[in-house]
Amino acid sequence: MEKYCTEERIDTASEQELYEMKLWIFKESQRLEQEQKMVDSKIKAIEDEIANFRQNLQQERSALEHEKQRLKDDKVLFDQQIEILKDGFDKLNTDKKRLEKEWKKLEQEKGYIREDEFSRAEVFFFGVNSLIALKKRYKDLMKIYHPDNLCGDHEMCDLINQEYNILLRQFDTYMNA
Repeated sequence: MEKYCTEERIDTASEQELYEMKLWIFKESQRLEQEQKMVDSKIKAIEDEIANFRQNLQQERSALEHEKQRLKDDKVLFDQQIEILKDGFDKLNTDKKRLEKEWKKLEQEKGYIREDEFSRAEVFFFGVNSLIALKKRYKDLMKIYHPDNLCGDHEMCDLINQEYNILLRQFDTYMNA
């Protein structure tokens, strides 16, 4: 409808042409209003999509932050548990070393481990230089280490008896010579 665009044409137009122009303008305005409504509805749909996207994005961010905080808390808890376990293992190692020392000491006391050059039985009779002192020391040791005693030890008694018999024979050979 280019022919309706000029002002000269409108001024010189007949009634019929003016009517056609008005009709065209009306139809064109209706078409433009329809297009405007379509554009407005598309804009509204896009704005709704943007709002939904922003809302979903915000929810995802908050969920991510919540998950980060949970993982951070879990890490702190895990680190605390590791520290507790490390402390426990350190205490166990300390106790193990202490028990090993006590075990060695106990074995030394029972005569399983030799101290210097003497066994425990030899140390028990160390310094005995007469038959009477030997018998007295033997009797005292049997009171302490006899298996029927509360703190008695059968193996220690055997060691004491062996050493006593050796020393008794030595005194007998010395006396007989």
